[in-house]
Amino acid sequence: MQTTFTFRNMSASDALKTHALEKLTKLGKYLIKPIQTHVIFNVEKFNHIVEVTLTENGTQHISHEKSKDMYTSIDKAVSKMERQLKKYKERLKEHK
Repeated sequence: MQTTFTFRNMSASDALKTHALEKLTKLGKYLIKPIQTHVIFNVEKFNHIVEVTLTENGTQHISHEKSKDMYTSIDKAVSKMERQLKKYKERLKEHK
């Protein structure tokens, strides 16, 4: 899985990158063939925003989260993405 990171209005941090990668590797069990993941870290005043975009076989899954702490935002965004992927996978199973 190819992962790219974008930092807006903040400096790039290796700790944030490794934390996000650890969380994103858990999503691999729900994916058939993950192609690309794009994570955007953004700071607006006191809000820390994380946007995760995952592309797989032509389908795109997107999740946004906002909180006071960047690590909390990452955790919430990945858990939201996990719920989306579970629902998508179940829908594919039921269809067949």
